[in-house]
Amino acid sequence: MSLGVLFARLPRSLAWRLLPALRYLNLMRALELRLMAPWVHHVDGWRVLDVGCGHGLYSLDLARRGAGLLGCDLGRSALANAHATAQGLGLDGRSLFLVADGAALPLPDERFDLVVCNCVLEHVTDDGAALAGMARSLRPGGVLFLTVDSAEHGLALGFLERLPAIVKRWLLRPEIAAAPTVSAGLDARLNKLYAVLRRYHHDELAERLAGLGLAVLQSYPYLTGVGAAQYEAFHALRGLGAERGLGRVLYMLSSLLLYPLAAWSDSRRDARGHGLALVARKEGEKGR
Repeated sequence: MSLGVLFARLPRSLAWRLLPALRYLNLMRALELRLMAPWVHHVDGWRVLDVGCGHGLYSLDLARRGAGLLGCDLGRSALANAHATAQGLGLDGRSLFLVADGAALPLPDERFDLVVCNCVLEHVTDDGAALAGMARSLRPGGVLFLTVDSAEHGLALGFLERLPAIVKRWLLRPEIAAAPTVSAGLDARLNKLYAVLRRYHHDELAERLAGLGLAVLQSYPYLTGVGAAQYEAFHALRGLGAERGLGRVLYMLSSLLLYPLAAWSDSRRDARGHGLALVARKEGEKGR
């Protein structure tokens, strides 16, 4: 049973108040939603599409604030949890969850005011078709909020590269310690663990969006500094892992505690991060 389903069993008035706070248990999601916040101040009456919505916890907060939400994903169990969470929160009248491939969205043209796609594009085989589908689904003036894995990141825990080989074998996961560099080993592990097919360069991705009639308004690196260090530690060090069990609990607690410092790190726009966020508007009439 997912956290969202358990959360939705709370008294509804309490669950509604606490829903926005759930983001802080996942540092990556919290930083992404921090970057999205200036663009979603007033979503009442908006039509929102979340591509790769997963369990729907974060986009359901937009439904709580008055948006009509359509979430799509290929994970049937995740979508079942999203639907159960929406029901528990009394948001099933404002939200619908659909099994759909991001590269072949079965949706009408120019339907949505906002399209959200967080850390999905790097997993899609035909990312060009996925980008084209999202652009097609946006109404003129509508906004795309897109986050991807960045090809331009450094290694916040750079000291790991300089450790003696014997220390690396003791401290790091075996496949990372055996790699030519810690950075290359970490990327290879992330590729395998999360089925990452590619990482993106800012200029190349912005050019592709422009070719689809989307003007980039803002772009931000994120998961820099403190956030990057947490991300790297939980994926590179022996005994840590954010996927399950005690490691999952430690990850959530550290996310909660480190969020203020991680947000401060991300505010330094000259930094490079593991993530890249872009906000783009579809050409046409002025957006809301």
